[in-house]
Amino acid sequence: MLRKFVWTTLASLVGLSAPFARSQITEGPPDQATRDQLAQLQNIREGIVDPDARPEDRRRWVELLLSYNSTHARTLVVELLGLAEQAEVQGALCRVIAERAREAPERLDAAFVGPLVDLLGAEAGDLRATAGEALAEFPGADVPARLGALAAQADAPLTKRLAAIDALAPNTHRREVVGQLINLLDVGAPEITERAVNALESATPATFGPDLERWRQWWEQKSRLSEEAWLAEQLQIYRDRSRRVAEEFQTFRESSRREHSAITARTRSYQRELFRAVNGDHRDAKLAEWLDDPLPVVKFTALSIIKAGIADEGKRPEGQVLVALLGLLAGETPQMRCEVLDIIQNLNDPAVVDAVLARLTQERDPTTRHAIFRALGKLDSPVAIPALIGEIANPESLPDCVREAAIALGQVAARSPEEETLQNAVAALKTRYRMEAEKGPAMRAALLTAMAGVADGAFRPEFLEAVESDKATILGAAIRGVLAISDTSKLPRLRTLMAHSDLLVRLAATEAVGELGREEADVESLLTRLNPTIEANELAREAAWRGFCRLLGNRPVRDRIEAARRLRNQPDLELRYLEQLADTLSTVNGETAYLEIVLDRLATALIAQARYQEAVGHLRALFDMQCTRSDPEALACGLRLLEAVLRSPAELQVAALVQQLAATAGDDTDKAAIIETVAEYLASPELATDKERARTLLADLSSVPADTLGEAWTRLLKQAARRLESSDANMGPSPPVPGN
Repeated sequence: MLRKFVWTTLASLVGLSAPFARSQITEGPPDQATRDQLAQLQNIREGIVDPDARPEDRRRWVELLLSYNSTHARTLVVELLGLAEQAEVQGALCRVIAERAREAPERLDAAFVGPLVDLLGAEAGDLRATAGEALAEFPGADVPARLGALAAQADAPLTKRLAAIDALAPNTHRREVVGQLINLLDVGAPEITERAVNALESATPATFGPDLERWRQWWEQKSRLSEEAWLAEQLQIYRDRSRRVAEEFQTFRESSRREHSAITARTRSYQRELFRAVNGDHRDAKLAEWLDDPLPVVKFTALSIIKAGIADEGKRPEGQVLVALLGLLAGETPQMRCEVLDIIQNLNDPAVVDAVLARLTQERDPTTRHAIFRALGKLDSPVAIPALIGEIANPESLPDCVREAAIALGQVAARSPEEETLQNAVAALKTRYRMEAEKGPAMRAALLTAMAGVADGAFRPEFLEAVESDKATILGAAIRGVLAISDTSKLPRLRTLMAHSDLLVRLAATEAVGELGREEADVESLLTRLNPTIEANELAREAAWRGFCRLLGNRPVRDRIEAARRLRNQPDLELRYLEQLADTLSTVNGETAYLEIVLDRLATALIAQARYQEAVGHLRALFDMQCTRSDPEALACGLRLLEAVLRSPAELQVAALVQQLAATAGDDTDKAAIIETVAEYLASPELATDKERARTLLADLSSVPADTLGEAWTRLLKQAARRLESSDANMGPSPPVPGN
C-alpha cells in the first residue's frame, strides 16, 4: 500500500516524473528493464485499471506509462488497449496516445496499431472516434494501407469500416491517404462511397459530389504531381480554407457584438427605468442588489447610476451601497475594478482607503494597479504613504505604476506629520531617481513631482539640475520643485522659461517668478507676459497677473500706486489693479490719503473710458471723505461726481446731489459752477436725442428749492423746459413739463 501511495503521488506529479523515468530508461538497453522498473510498471498498471480512479488521475497514470521507452512498457500498453471490459481505460490510452504523438511522434510504436484498429469496431462511438484519432497520428503509408483494406473488407462490420475511413479523413493532405480513399469509391457499398467522398472533399477546393468518374479523373491528374507540387497545392487549399474560416469568424463576431450591444443597451434602459420607479427609501437596497448580481451588465449599469447620482445630485454612495462597491474590488474583472476605483477615489472615507490598500496587496493586473495608485493620490490620505514609497522603492515595479505612485506621493506627502515617514520618502525617491537617470523623461518628471510634494531641501541638487533640462515634461516638475523649496538661485533661468513654447512650462515658470521674485527684473518679466500680443494664453496671463500683484504687494503703498502707471497701455488691467488696491487700502487704518489718490485715479480712468456709472461709486466715496474734513477740494470732486451722475445711464437722483453741493458752496462763484455743470449737460446732444430722459431729469431738478441756487437756476430750468416743449411741438403733443 505504501508503494502504491508513493507512485500515486509520482503520477500526480507527472511533469516531474516523466523526465525521471526517461533518465532511468536511457541508462541501458531498452529491453533490459530492472526489477525496480517492472515494479514501477506494475504500480502504474494498478493505477490505470483502478475502477475507482478519477479520470484525471487515470490520465496522469497513462501519461506516466507512455513516458517509458521500453519493451515492457509497450507490451503493457498493448495489453491495456485490449481490456474490453474497461472501455474507460482504452479511451484514456487512445486520447493520450493521440496527444503525445503530436508532441513526440517517435513514441508511436507499430505494436499499438493492431489494438487500435481492433478498437475501431468498439460498440461505443466515442471509443471508435478516439481510436481513429490515435491511428491518424501514425506516419508513413502502412497504417493508411491497413485502414483502407479494413474499409474495403466486405465482411467487416459497417461501423468498423466507416470508423476506418474517419481515421483516414484527417490526413487527406497525404497522397497515400487520398489513394486509399479513391480505391474505396469502387467497393460498391453506398455508405462507404459516401463517407469516402466526404473525406475527399477536404482535399480539393472543388466538389464533385457522387460523380465518381470525375473523382477518378481528378486523382489521375493529381497522382502524377511531384511531391513538392502536391504539397504546394495542399498548402494553398489550407490557406484558402483558413481565410474562409477567418472571414466566417469575423462575420460571426461582428454579428455577436451587435446582438450583445443591443441586448446590453435594452438591459440598461430597463434597469434605469426600474430604478426611477423605485421608492427613494429602497433605492440603495436595489443598487446593492444589482452590484451583487452575477450578470456584468447589471453591475456596470448600477455603477453608471451611482456615477450619475454623484454628478447630478452630489449623492455619494454610503451604507450598503458603499459596502457592495468595496466588495467589487475583489474577484471581478480588471475593467470592473477600475470602474469601481473611478467612483470611490473621490470618497474621503477611511474605509475606502483601507479597502484600496488591501486590494493593492493582491492586485496583479497592471492597469488596475495603475488605477489604484491614481485613486490613492486623490483620496489624499497619509495612511497610503508607506505603500506608495514601497512601490517606488521596488526595482521590479512596472514603470507606469511607479510613475503613478510618485505622482500620488506628491499629492499626499504634505499631509504626513511624521518626520520618519518623510525621510523614508526622501531616501526612496533619491534612490529611484538615480536608477532612472538615463530613462525617459516621463518617469523622471513623475519622481520630481513627488519630490516637489515632499518639499525637502535634500532634493535641491535634483531640482537645480533638472531645471536646466530641454525637456518640457521635466521642466514643469523641476520648476515646481524649485518653488517648493523656495530656492531663488534660478530666477534668471525661470524668467527665461516664462517664454517657453510649452504652455505648462510657461505657467509653472510664471507662477514661480511671481512667488519667488523680488527684483525689478521679475516685475518687468511678469509685466511683459500680461500683454496679449506677447502671451496669447489667458491662463498664463492670469498667472502673470497674480505674480505681478503679489510682488508689488510687498512694496510701500506709494510705490504700489505709482506702479499703476506701468499698466497705462492696458487700461482694463490698470483699472483692475487700482480697484484691488482700493479694496486693500479701505481696510487699513491710516491710509486714507493714499486711498483718496487711488479713488481719484480710478474715477479718472473710468471717465476716460466713458464708464460714468462705475466712476460714480468711487467719486461718491472720495467726495464723502473730503466733506467729512471740510476739504476745500470737496466741491471740485462734487462737480466731477455731478457730471458722472448726469451722464450715467443709471436711475437719476440728481436733485439730492445738487442740494448737497449747494450746501457746501462757499459763494456765488461755487454756485455758478454747479449751475454751469448742469447747464452743460442739459444742452448736450446726447440728451437732446433722449426726450424721455430729458423730461425725467427736468422733473427731478425742478424739486430743488428755488432759493437754493437763486434766479440763475430757475432761469436755466425754464430755458430747458422751453427747448423741450419746442422740440415736442415739432413732433406732436407731449405731456407737460413739471415746474413750467
